[in-house]
Parts: sequence; structure tokens; C-alpha cells
Amino acid sequence: MITQREVEVEGSVVIVRIEAHGNLHARGTENNQVRVESNNAPRVTREGDTIEVQCADNCVVEVPRHAQLEIKTHGDLMVESVAGGIEIVSVGGNASLSEVGEMSAQKISGDLRVAQAAAVNAEDVRGNAHINDVAGAVSVNAKGDAHLHRANGSASVNCKGNAHLSEISGEQVRVNAKGDAHLLRCRGEMAVNAAGNVNLHEIVSQQVRAVAKGDIRVHFSEAVGGRAKIVTGGDLLVRNGEKMLRRGKGVYTFRFGQGEAALALVSQGNTLLEGVDVIEENLRGVSEDMDHFGAEMGAEMGALGAELGAMGAEFGREFGNLGRDIARQVQDKVTRKLQSKMKEMGKRTAKVEWGEGKSWSFNFGDAPTPPTPPKAPPPPAPAWNAPFAAVEEVAIVEPVSDEERSLVLRMLEEGKISATEAATLLEALGDAE
Repeated sequence: MITQREVEVEGSVVIVRIEAHGNLHARGTENNQVRVESNNAPRVTREGDTIEVQCADNCVVEVPRHAQLEIKTHGDLMVESVAGGIEIVSVGGNASLSEVGEMSAQKISGDLRVAQAAAVNAEDVRGNAHINDVAGAVSVNAKGDAHLHRANGSASVNCKGNAHLSEISGEQVRVNAKGDAHLLRCRGEMAVNAAGNVNLHEIVSQQVRAVAKGDIRVHFSEAVGGRAKIVTGGDLLVRNGEKMLRRGKGVYTFRFGQGEAALALVSQGNTLLEGVDVIEENLRGVSEDMDHFGAEMGAEMGALGAELGAMGAEFGREFGNLGRDIARQVQDKVTRKLQSKMKEMGKRTAKVEWGEGKSWSFNFGDAPTPPTPPKAPPPPAPAWNAPFAAVEEVAIVEPVSDEERSLVLRMLEEGKISATEAATLLEALGDAE
């Protein structure tokens, strides 16, 4: 048998504290009363502007539209048309809110769905989070996937699944995902971490930072210019209309277009930039300067991971050194590649007769040290102290890269080798030019 309780309220401020041992449905009305329906006789008490509601079963609670709610329920929760603030202590099942004011939730054991809210702060969502049409800021930590569409404030998203964000227009966007991260038509300063791929599409931003164990794809929706810092474990591709530039794995700094934008990317897979204009001569790696740049990039990305980890979710802290580790692996692979090719080249050039009866060769520990051997790339900077995977040796038949050619030319400029020796080195490295 359904039992009803009603309490009249006065004034513009009313606080309603509700505890239900079953499912709870709260809705706002234009009436100045609190009305409770439940199968078991609900308990309704009032003290000043605060009304307490206790239900031993499922219950429906009608409140004035401007009321402020404090909620704890062991079952599912539904709230609609409540413009006052909503504080959720705990929900034992799923939570669904629509047309509400600012809301915060400490713990939701199931999924969270929010449609039309003033602001959202969900500290612990054990399922998936689906949030749409928020007038202000959004902060959510979810154990499943996180979906956020249309928010006028800043966004901070942590999730153990995939993250999908679109049309975020606040000053900052922060994403930390154990799966993939997809951002569409987002503005503001961006920082994205993902254990999968990162896909930033139709982006309008002056500062973008991203770290991914998979691939990174960035597509700008309008002309933007600035400086890029990129560490990529796969190919680097830059596409603008029909023009496509491709480079291999390595570390790159270059300018694109005209402007003051800042782009910093670290990926273990491929990196694709779309909608940016880069002069081909400017797209050069900096393998020979990798110590300084690697430390700079690692510090920047390590700081990004720490910043995202500080959001408060336990799993967020796992990404603190992700960018640093990936950058270290890429750095080591490129360095090993150069050392391997030059070592093999040294063995080959040791047998070459030089002009005027002189001979000259490299030594990498398998022959007596010559008086002035060319220096191999220096070891990683001390700042790189994170563990990293073993690297693969690269075959000698690969063509010479811009980094290797630049290193030989630098040794020539410094007087460490002669012009003839430089030409022999380039030939041995596979340079047909």
C-alpha cells in the first residue's frame, strides 16, 4: 500500500536530505511543498529550512524546483527538473539526471547519465559516464567509458575505458584514458594521455599536448601556425590538402604556418598531423641533439602525467611517466640505429685506401683506438632514468636519414673528418647523392 507524506515549505531556500533503501525518483515541481510516496510509511521531518526524508523501500519525492538535494540511495536514482544544487553521497545502482543545476557525486556504483546540467563533478563512477549539454565545468572519474558532449566550461575526464569528448568550449580540456581518446571540435588548452590511440579531430586550440601508447592523429579545423615538438616511435606524417610529408621514427622540432600555437606530442606508434602547412626543409629530426631535447620533452610530458594524475583517480597516477618512457624508447632506438650503421660502415671503410697512401677507420671497441675517431652520439641524458624495452637493431641496407647526414656534415664542419672522408661515410651509410 502506497503511503504519502506532505510538508509545506516557505521561502526560496529549502534543503531536502533523502535516504532511500530502494530506488529513488526525485522531481521538481512549481509547488511549495515536499511530497513523498512509498510502499512503506516514509519518515519526513523538518527543522528550519531542512527537511529529512527516510524511505525503507522505493520512493518518489516531489520537491520545489529551486530546492537543494542531498541524496543517498541503495538502489537506482532518477532526478529531473531540480534547478537547485544536488549533492549525491552514494548511489547503489545507476544514476540518471536531467534538467538539473550544479551536481556533485561522491560515489555511483553503476552508470551515470546526465542531460542538461549547470555543472557536473562526479568523483567515482564505477560504470560508464554519459554527460550531455552542460552549461559549466565538468569533472568525471569513471571506471568504464566516458562520453562528454557539449560543455561550455572546462573538462577534466579520467576513465579506465575509452574517452569520447565533443564540442567542449572551456579554457582547458584534460583527458586521461586507459583506452583510446577521441576529441571532436574542442577548444581551449588540451592535455591528453591515452594507453591506446589519441584522435583529435577538427581541433581549434593554441596549445595541444598528447601522449599515447598507440597512434596520435591531430586534425586542425582551421589555419593554425606555431611550433611543434614531436617524439614518434613510428612514422611521422604531415598532410595539408594533397601535400604529404613522411619521416621515420625519431624526435622532431619544426615550425608550421604562422602563429604562436604550441604542439607537443609523444607517441609509441605513428603520428599524423592534418591541416598544417610545413616546409619540407624544416621537417628535420634532431637525433644528434637528442640529449638536450629528450630531457626537455621528458620533463614536459612527465609534468603532464603528474598534472593529470593529480586529478585524484587512483589509476590516473599510472600515467605519470608514460611520455618520458616512450620518448626514452624512441631516443634509444634512433641512437642504436645510428651506432649500428656507423659500426658496420667502419668495418667496411677500414679496408678502403685513402689518397696519398693513407688509411682511416672507425673503432667501436673491436680494434685499437685511432688518434682522432669520430664521436658516436652521446648516451641518454641522466634525466632519462625510467626503464625501457630492448631495442631492435636496424639493417644496414636502410637509406641514410636526415639525422645521419646532418651528423656527418657536422663532423666535417668541426674538422674531425675531411671532405673525402665525409663523402666515404655518406656512401657507406647508403647515401646515393
